[in-house]
Amino acid sequence: MLRSERIAEAEGTAYTFVHEKTGAQLFFLETVDDNKVFSISFRTPPVDDTGVAHIVEHSVLCGSRKYPLKEPFVELVKGSLNTFLNAMTFPDKTMYPVASRNDRDFQNLMDVYLDAVFYPAMRENPQVLMQEGWHYELENADAPLTYSGVVYNEMKGALSAPDDLLGSRIMAALYPDTTYGYESGGDPEAIPALTQEQFLAFHARYYHPSNSYIYLYGNLDIEEKLAYLDRAYLSHFDRIPVPSRIDRQSAFPACVRKDHFYPIGAEEPLAENAFLSLSWVIGDTSDMKRVMALQILDHALLRMQGAPLRQALIDAGLGRDVDSNYESDILQPFFSIVVSKSETARAEEFARVVRETLTQLADGGLNHQLVQASLNTLEFRLRESDFGSSPKGLIYGIRLMKTWLYGGAPEDYLRYEDTLAALKKGLKDGYFEQLIREAFLDNPHAALVTLAPSRTLGAERAAAQAAELAEKKAAMSADEVAEVMRSCAALKAAQEAPDTEEALRSIPILARSDIRKDAERLPLEVRDLAGTKVLFSDLETNGIVYLNFYFPMAAVAQEDLPYAYLLAEMFGAVDTTAHCYAELAMLRSLYTGGIGADIVAYTRAGEADSLMPRFKLRAKVLRENLPRLFELLTEIIGTSDFSGSKRIRELVDEEKTGMELSLQRAANQVVASRIAAYLTPAGAYAEVGGLPFHDFLSAFKENFDVDHAKMQAAFARILPQIFNRNDLILSVTAPASMYDETAAQLAAFRDTLSAAVFPSAPYTWNIRARNEGLTTQSRVQYVAKGANFLKLGYRYTGTMRVLETLLRYDY
Repeated sequence: MLRSERIAEAEGTAYTFVHEKTGAQLFFLETVDDNKVFSISFRTPPVDDTGVAHIVEHSVLCGSRKYPLKEPFVELVKGSLNTFLNAMTFPDKTMYPVASRNDRDFQNLMDVYLDAVFYPAMRENPQVLMQEGWHYELENADAPLTYSGVVYNEMKGALSAPDDLLGSRIMAALYPDTTYGYESGGDPEAIPALTQEQFLAFHARYYHPSNSYIYLYGNLDIEEKLAYLDRAYLSHFDRIPVPSRIDRQSAFPACVRKDHFYPIGAEEPLAENAFLSLSWVIGDTSDMKRVMALQILDHALLRMQGAPLRQALIDAGLGRDVDSNYESDILQPFFSIVVSKSETARAEEFARVVRETLTQLADGGLNHQLVQASLNTLEFRLRESDFGSSPKGLIYGIRLMKTWLYGGAPEDYLRYEDTLAALKKGLKDGYFEQLIREAFLDNPHAALVTLAPSRTLGAERAAAQAAELAEKKAAMSADEVAEVMRSCAALKAAQEAPDTEEALRSIPILARSDIRKDAERLPLEVRDLAGTKVLFSDLETNGIVYLNFYFPMAAVAQEDLPYAYLLAEMFGAVDTTAHCYAELAMLRSLYTGGIGADIVAYTRAGEADSLMPRFKLRAKVLRENLPRLFELLTEIIGTSDFSGSKRIRELVDEEKTGMELSLQRAANQVVASRIAAYLTPAGAYAEVGGLPFHDFLSAFKENFDVDHAKMQAAFARILPQIFNRNDLILSVTAPASMYDETAAQLAAFRDTLSAAVFPSAPYTWNIRARNEGLTTQSRVQYVAKGANFLKLGYRYTGTMRVLETLLRYDY
């Protein structure tokens, strides 16, 4: 053990170890959390665009010495109680994290992962590269030669999304001489260049204990885990030098420009469909103060509604939406500003507006209250440590790699109190103005990268690849063509062949005695607040009150539903009588942990045709700021001004553009929601906010003046129907000691709502099975099929979850 110390911010004690025989590094964060986490990571810098790091990440999971199955993790997960199981390729590292609350399960997961990374079957089985990376596909001697492979197809899909493609091109522009200039996931144009020899050499070079970073978290016996790691794996290796150093990119003397294209459909417009980006490489990830300060500036200048740099770009008419990205998980972080739906001819104008606005901010125009609001947002998030479905220990493990991978202390990024204090002081001392100058205005290590639409690029690429493959096939002898067909058939036969019983028995299975029989029940009490139902959960929340408001929507007419979805998107994003929307955004960040709105179509358990739609408001706030929260909610609900055509046009453009990007990135969700719309009223209701909502926004944009007037009339109808005290349901999560104070605030807020009584609106849904196809410019296809099992005579029980597992992993 090298050192140990208490980390108050993580509520644990950190222990840092090094394995004497191999030099393997290990970091253990001991806490009372029973959701234990293990990960083993390797520094894996790519040297080309073949995606070898990504392909090896997939391939080590295709069987190993102790677990000689084709997919041991698929078999393992069928009976696992894991809370996380995955593997991740980053630009310079590969991580294999698992998590479980069950001790036996956790040990099983550790062992299967360790055997996979150190003794994978890919070393002896050439079919693994064919399956996971790429191979020639040839159905018969007269068929065209094509490429296939898991990662090959995955990256065709990933780089079909223009924002992902732009991100890859930005890194290539900023880091032309280092590993960060390559696409670690793999470029489909380059993946077929990867040879079996390069594939095996990559694993042999980097997947060694001397290049490993082992992380453990939670309430576990560290002595037992250390002994196991040494006995079962590490002691079987010797220390070796591993050439995995990450080199720094030399700074540029001046900003560079790179122009690229992306494919669009024949009917999509060429005008105002380009992406413009300006990016900078800024410092080193070990400088935690600067990293956190740039996160704050990202939020303050670009992410908040009405943020000054964001608004300057919108006001200049440079695009319909503005996005930003601060990537600090690499040695040399970079910061990007992106405008979408623009013109490449305006790229220099875009860069000029960015620089002029930043200059104004640095020269005294920076609103310190705005920066304070963003600092509060970051502080709230750090103290809350709520990462949704991801285990806390997993996020800590990813976070500490920011320093650990590059020779720094892993615990540095778990601490934040001193850094927050320094930033609060720096806000008063001009630190953020100086940072704007150093990071952006006086920093020549920058790249102006554009992405322009092309209606012919997709066809040109397909034709070029087809011609290349036709040439390759023409150069093959008859024996070589036969060998390609034989190898394809052999791969398919191996994929379809079942694992042997002996191999299946190698997978550790939990016994029933290993599983806790009593399910953990979260506290939930139904209370009454003068006629309003309150769902109260008595939980320790570190002084935070979590609130959900489920407003009734039964009175909203079917033809007004698109406007209800629009209202959810615009909630808190327009001026009120007291504040402009930018001030509102600042006040939300100053006094709350966030306010959000969406529409949810609930059903009654076991009743397929039931429909209980709700307009859901979500809010979280520190106890002392409860009055401020309810002041904001009352102001937004009661005095929002939807008459400003400029602001409404901006919001419609932003939402439409955001939907278009998400449709390209998550087509699987699109097809799933379409199926749900054909099966139940709740699914049909939810789909109003799906593809039809995009069509609604498109029509709104085309006929803005008329539709803006219609929107205002619709809002006048639905606002009292939705924000109504009748049938309102409230949810409170906080300690019991905070309930009475919260309930008093809730009661006062409820009394400001409309008490008018509205009849339920009739809905007519065309619920019938149908087949449907949707065309996109993606280079991959998504297919889905579904049915309503309740209408087929079945009911939901726990066996349905078993069936889901069977379909997911065995079908």
